Parts: sequence; structure tokens; C-alpha cells
Amino acid sequence: MIGMTVMGVYSVAWSRRLAPGWSELPLKTTLATVAAGALVFLDLSGATPGGRTSPLALVLIPLYVLAPLAVTALARARAYGAADALTSVLYWTSAGRDAVRRLTVQVALQRGDADAALGRLPEREGEVMRAQALATRGAWHEVLEVPLPEEGDGAFLGSLARVEALVALDRLREADVEARDMRERWERETKGPIGYRSVTLAEARLDAERGNLRRVRDTLSDPLPGVAPDVLYAIVARAADVAGELDTAARLYAEAYRHAPEGRRGPLERELRRLDEPLPAPIRRGLGGKATIGLAATLAALFAAQWALDAAFGPYLAGGFAVSASNVASAFVLNLPIPDGDAWWRFLSYAFVHAGVIHVGFNLWVLVDIGRLYEGRRGAGNLLGAFTLGTAMGGYLTSVAQANETVVLVGASGGVLGVAGALLADVVRSRASGDRALLRGLLQWMVLIALLSVAIPNVSLWGHAGGVVGGLLWGFARQGLPAGGRIDAVAGGLAVVALALAFSYVVRVALALP
Repeated sequence: MIGMTVMGVYSVAWSRRLAPGWSELPLKTTLATVAAGALVFLDLSGATPGGRTSPLALVLIPLYVLAPLAVTALARARAYGAADALTSVLYWTSAGRDAVRRLTVQVALQRGDADAALGRLPEREGEVMRAQALATRGAWHEVLEVPLPEEGDGAFLGSLARVEALVALDRLREADVEARDMRERWERETKGPIGYRSVTLAEARLDAERGNLRRVRDTLSDPLPGVAPDVLYAIVARAADVAGELDTAARLYAEAYRHAPEGRRGPLERELRRLDEPLPAPIRRGLGGKATIGLAATLAALFAAQWALDAAFGPYLAGGFAVSASNVASAFVLNLPIPDGDAWWRFLSYAFVHAGVIHVGFNLWVLVDIGRLYEGRRGAGNLLGAFTLGTAMGGYLTSVAQANETVVLVGASGGVLGVAGALLADVVRSRASGDRALLRGLLQWMVLIALLSVAIPNVSLWGHAGGVVGGLLWGFARQGLPAGGRIDAVAGGLAVVALALAFSYVVRVALALP
């Protein structure tokens, strides 16, 4: 409930940007957040909530706090029907459904799914999204027929779609007027981030159409958070194309094609065929790389083995504490009479066991989400190296900070945060627009983890902090080593050997249990 309260605060701020005033979406999110906070207060004050609050705590609160996130995840998986069904079940007014539909439409536009976006436009104030979807489809005349608002930061997205349409129809003089009007409006009114991004892209498109390659490069050299790489590549490619630098244009069109979602590849394919260039293989966008999925699957299998071991042997008494059989075999322990309690392998093996389904589920979710990013950048060997060093440092920092306390440390959080720390080391030195946004997200998430580690009993602050430290050490050290697959393969091999050795000792202790 503490976690739901903290997440609810963020969800309320998010929902108020999607929906006006206190309409259904922000109202339900706020009520769920307040209810979570009330349950936390009752628990901390010693009161016991009645049995009737159980469905509220276990179902309704997470449902309405996490609903926008769940709808977004379903849309990203192209399960648009499931996203629509969840929206209809949870929200009953047109204002509430419109607010959540905006999330679905935004994801569809990012994927280039114009039909999916057009089929789910909100009933009210959906003109800007309609213009964007029609521009994605290439229906330029229809874009110009959409009546667009002129107020608010988001209105600039519709104006950008108009500039794209006018440029595509070779009406450059009108596009110039539209772009100047956008610039004046932005400087006079909002000066918001969406407006800045839209004005910059509109001006860059016009410069590209006139073949001013140097100016386009200068304009787009500064990070533009939220702009897909294929969009930027395509604009610069068009500038090179018009300027007569066809080899450069071909390379840039190919990069745009590689990065573009399926719905935006059509125009790029036509440009590549016009230049007699082969179509490159698109970048695959899965849930994660093979090593990420393999590591997550291994942790899930180990949790199943943990459940079977605990069911077969039951708890053990150690120093007056009841300790499960799996923790006797695998957990990192301090100041408890457990066999091999101070062994080196326990600095790794504690990642093999978890405190419950929610614990392992959260760790696997974050591992897949963050691990696929880091593996895509650095490869499988570095992913395994960061996980292993983060796990070891989580145990080490716990042993230093809590040397005189009784500790039973379990869970893969240290390793997962090791991967996050390595990813943080990668993006902190990057100037790419996507990495700037990723850096902010990682830092905000780590602050949230730190707050939860302090606020929630039995959550290891030092295990989490050690994981981040280990990941940062790995990430910065890897940047200082020569690039190449050999070093990555050695790092991954050493990590696998260390984890396998730790697991062999766990099996030995488990087999010796009475």
C-alpha cells in the first residue's frame, strides 16, 4: 500500500494532464491513492482495517492506480482490443474513456498504426490526433481539412501535421506561413516542450525540402526528447537527397528504415527503391534479448524450485528465528547459525530465492524492461556481468552496513539494480535525445526505489544501494575497456561460471537438509 500510495501520486499528476479538472480518470485515481494512504495510516497507527477493506486493498486500489499503465502496455503489445475492453470496464463516462483512449491513440501513432489510431479517437478534442493519424497515413488533403485548435501546447502537434501536408503537396509558401505562425505563437503563448519540438521539426522539414543540409543538421543537433530516431533520420536524408548528396541520403534513408516501426516504413521503402538501394533489416523490437529472457526464465524456475523445497521441508529454527529451507540453502545471512552462513557463494546465491510471488514478479518485470535495453546496447555478456557484480555488491554493502544485525537477504533486486546502474553509466555520458529522457526516468525510478526501501519494513536499502554501485562500477569499467565481442564473451562466461558455482553449493546444502 505504501508503494501504491507513492505510485498513485505520480498517476494523479499524469491523469490530470490527460483529462480536464476532476473528471472520472483523475477522480478515480485520486480516490484509489487516498484509500491506499488511509490503509497505510491505519496500519502504522495500530488500527486493523475491517475485513470489508480486503477487496479494496487487493483489487480496486492497484487496478485504478495502475490502469493507465496497463492500457499503455496492452497497446504497445498491439492488443488494442484488450486495451479497449479494460477502458470500457473501468471507466463509465465519456470523459473518462476519452482520457484513457488518448493513451491508446498515442501509442498507435508512435507505432505508425494509423488505422488503430483513427478507430479509437476520443469523442471530444480529438482533432489534433486525427490530423496526426491522417499524416501518418499520408492522406495530406484530409489533414488540411481537419479544424485544429490554436490553444495549448499540444495544439502544435496538429500544426506540425499541417506543415508536413503542405510540404508533401509542394505548397512550400503556405508551409512557410504556417511554420512562422507556429514560431510566433510558441514565443507569445506557451513556450512548452511539445511546442518547441513541433516548431523545430517544422522548420527542419522546410529546410530539408530546400536542400539546406548544414542548417538541418545544426537544427537537429540538440536533443529533441520524444522524437523517434527514424523521424530525424528521414528529415536529414531528405535534405541530403535534395542537395544532391545521394550516397549520404541513401545511408540515412536506410537508417530511418531500420529504426522505423512497420507503419512508417512505406515512404522510406519507396525512397530506397528509387535510389536502387536494398532494404536493410529492421531493428527487432522484442520484449528483450535472449540473455535477458533466459535469465528471467531461470529466476522463475528457481522460484518454483524454492516453493517445492519449502513445501517438502518446512521452516527451520535458527537462533530463535524460523527460517525457510530455501533461505537456509541460499539466502545471504548475518548473525544466524546457518550452515556456511558466511560462505562466499551466498553473496551471489541470495538472488536465487524470493520472499513471495509479488517479490519475484516485480523483479522479473523490471529485469525484462531494463535488461532488454542494456543488452541491446552492450550485449549478453555485459548484461550477465552487471547482474552478477550488482548481486555481489548488494551482499557486500549489506555485510558492511549491517554487520551487527541479524539479516536474511533474498531476491534478485541487487542484480536487477546492477543492470540499471550499468545502463545509467551508459546514458549519463550520452547526448542522444532518447538517452536524456532515459536518464531522467532512471534517476526518478531509483529515487522511488530508495524511498520505498526506507519506508517499507524488511526491504533492503543496502542491498539495493549495493546493486546500483556494482552496476555503475561495471558500466564505467566497461566503457574504459576496448570494444569487442571477445571481452564481452569473457565477461559473460565468468559471470555464468560464478553463478553456476554458487548454485552448486546451494544444491549441496539443500541435499544435506535433514
